[in-house]
Amino acid sequence: MKASLRALADILRGTRGQALPIAMGALALGAILITPLLAGAGTASQATNLVGIRAKERYSMDAAVEWSGWRLLSNPQLTVVTSFTAVPLQPFPAAVNGSSFPATDIRFVSGSGAVEAQSPAWQGGGGVKCYTFSASDAGTLSARITTPSGTVQAAVIASAASCALPGGTPSGNSPYGADFPLAAAGTYKLVLSTTAASGTLQLSVPAATYEVRSVIGSRNVIVRLVAGYSGVRVASWQLN
Repeated sequence: MKASLRALADILRGTRGQALPIAMGALALGAILITPLLAGAGTASQATNLVGIRAKERYSMDAAVEWSGWRLLSNPQLTVVTSFTAVPLQPFPAAVNGSSFPATDIRFVSGSGAVEAQSPAWQGGGGVKCYTFSASDAGTLSARITTPSGTVQAAVIASAASCALPGGTPSGNSPYGADFPLAAAGTYKLVLSTTAASGTLQLSVPAATYEVRSVIGSRNVIVRLVAGYSGVRVASWQLN
């Protein structure tokens, strides 16, 4: 029995120190692997954070463009200034997405549809009425008809045509907005059929084109909007 214990002790003494190189190698390998793994994780976290910041900036600039569109909806003839200016869009909201409202400007684009504002006097009484207007260029007639109540039908006909609505003319409730294509410069008639005795008529010949620029830091969006009394549409959108 003593001989067996002595032999076991000799074996254990023979393995003394053999685990140390293995442990040191494992530590060295861990140091080699962990450092780049931690660096990669940090880089990925920074990239994710940057993506979030950029997305928030984009949403804020888009919100500023939408604000400009609402201003144009209320007044399609917001400005005739051809250089970027913020004045027609003010006052801005205090903040958007938890940050300051982006620096936002608008300018009128000349040569892409001049604003020819016309507001013919309302012809009293309901029924079918004709309003003569002129356009100095081909494009779009944008009209807004406002009555106290009832429905509205509107169409554009040649100036020499009799005052009557073409078949199939659509109708809508007040305030009623519609766009009508004008093939060439000249004189036309806007035919209205209403059930109200009073109202107002606003015309923009053709619809006006604007550019809106919203800026955050080194990034910006420039959007071209076409505004008329029937609404606002996006003609182009560029992120820089």
